[in-house]
This record gives sequence, C-alpha cells and structure tokens, in this order.
Amino acid sequence: MKEFKRCKKCIMPTTRWGIQFNEEGICYPCLYNEKQKSIDWSERWLELDELCSQHRNRDKPYDCVICVSGGKDSTYLVHTFKKLLNMNPLCVMVDNATWTDTGRANFYNISEVYDVDIITFTSKVKTMKDNIRSDFFTTLRPMQYWDEVLYRKPLEIAEKFGIGLVIWGENTHIHYGGSNAEETPNAKLWLKDPTEFTELDVIFTSYYIPWSRSENVRVARLNGFKGLIENEGWDREGYIEMFQYDQCDGVGYLTNQYLSKFIRGGFSSMTELCSVSIREGLMTREEAMEIVRENDWKLDPIMMKDFIDIIGISETEFWNVVDKFANRDVIEMVDGHWKVKEVLNV
Repeated sequence: MKEFKRCKKCIMPTTRWGIQFNEEGICYPCLYNEKQKSIDWSERWLELDELCSQHRNRDKPYDCVICVSGGKDSTYLVHTFKKLLNMNPLCVMVDNATWTDTGRANFYNISEVYDVDIITFTSKVKTMKDNIRSDFFTTLRPMQYWDEVLYRKPLEIAEKFGIGLVIWGENTHIHYGGSNAEETPNAKLWLKDPTEFTELDVIFTSYYIPWSRSENVRVARLNGFKGLIENEGWDREGYIEMFQYDQCDGVGYLTNQYLSKFIRGGFSSMTELCSVSIREGLMTREEAMEIVRENDWKLDPIMMKDFIDIIGISETEFWNVVDKFANRDVIEMVDGHWKVKEVLNV
C-alpha cells in the first residue's frame, strides 16, 4: 500500500488505486482539470456530432444505447443525446437490486420526460449475491462482479439490437484517479478484454463535453430529477446536504464505498465529491478537509443494514470482516469508529 498523502490542490489521497501524482504532489485529476481549460470544446462537440451522424438512423427504432440508472448523470446524458444531438436512444439499466424510492422515481422520470424506452437487465440474483458475499469476505471489494456486469451487459444488448454506438458518462480514472487515465473517447478500456466488441463504438461522453458534476445536477433538476432529502427525507450519515443529488439511486451499494475505499484506503464519498467541488470552485481545500474530518468515516446504518441483509450476515460478522481488512497504516479506532489518523488529515 502506498504512503498516504493528499493532493496539494484537492484532497484525493495517494491510496486511491492507480491514481497518479506529479513531483509537486498534485494528482492527475487536478492536472487534467487545468488542461481542460485549453481544450477546444467546440471542436470536440463537432467530433461528437459527426460520430452521432454516422450512427443516426431513422429507419430503425434506436441508434444508440445509453447506460442509465436513477442518478443525475443518466438524466444529463439522455438530455444531451436526445435533445441536443437528436439521437433516438435505447436506455439500458443494470438492476442494482436495492433501489431507493428516489432512484426509482428518477429512473421513471427519464422515460417520461424524454419519452425513451428503457430495458432493465436483472442479473441472476443468487449468483450476484453469492459473488458479493464471496468478494466481501475475501477482498472487501464486494461489488466487483456487479461492476463487470454493469460495464459489459449494455454492450451485449447493443449487439443484439444491431446498435453501433454505446454511451457512457465520464472516465472516472481521469476525473477521480485510476490506472486508465488515458485521454481517449474509447470506453472499452473498462472491459476485461478491450479488444472485444469490435463492431461497436463505445464512448466516454466526458471526452467530448467538459464534464461537470454541478452542471449535471443543474440540468437534471431542471428536468425533474430529485435528491434524497427533498424526495424522501433521507439525510444520509456521512453526507452533507450539498451532495444529496449524488449516488442517490441505490441503498446498500454505497456500503462498497466505505469498505473498498475507506477501510482499505482511508477515503470515501466525501473525499471524492469534495475534491471535485474544489476543482469546480465550489469550496476551498480547507472547507473540504473540515467536511471530510466530520463525515468521511461514517457509514449510514440504513445502507449497512441493507447490505448485510443482501448477503445474509449479522452485524457482528460484518464488523469482524471490516476489522480484519482495516488498513492500520492509515486508519485507527477512535471511540468505536475507524477514522483516518489525525496526523494524515492535512
């Protein structure tokens, strides 16, 4: 495990897997954020429009697949490709098994507002639960199997429908940090075998459009998207009201953030979202650190209960496994909770 240090500009740590830092201690997402200012986004938009023109086909019911959920980015993507680029998408959602009421409402809102068809793919439930359980006990990365299904299934559906263009949102390795931080529109990088699906164009929209969390929220809300607090009154522990619109479609899935990131690496959702907000000029680094110290270590009990019910274990078993994998170089037990060592919280 790498030594824990935070980016000098944002607060993303070196323990995020695959993240790169320069010699000045600045992470790649911050470096790319600066680079974005010199990109000719008008030219990139023309490239995207040209790509869409190659696939736009009024003789067929669909000319692209958009991967959707009940999150803000899904609404933004459908809005962009249906309304602005005149595409006729087939939306594909991989069922996460434990929807929030808000996520389901936002999901149906996409179909109603934009009048699009949505296919929901539900993976084999027993197989899914068995894999989540096994990965929890062996690696503390319980959602690996679901993520593989999530990235692969929309491409398989596109092939079956004879659709040549598949659309994803941002390259998280560029915008949050990771080993595949190559500036490319090719989203096949997320596949185990990127040489598969040779007949498909699979793209990161963030290559063509300056990706902005706050802009995506704004566009989504203008078109009926709701946050967790305003829709169902759930103010999640470990989150602040500003981020009620983020990661709001699943219940137990976010336990994965706590397990695979905080327990193993000392960072979770607040670190990621505050880092993005620093880059977008919405908060200072000092304000972000205060939020992270207060919230990043918390695991909402509703999320945790949902997760342990899915895999059929007790709360005691859950915490025993957490304690086994805790990265004691980075986190320590304080008043019954795992927290980042105060000496590292700078």
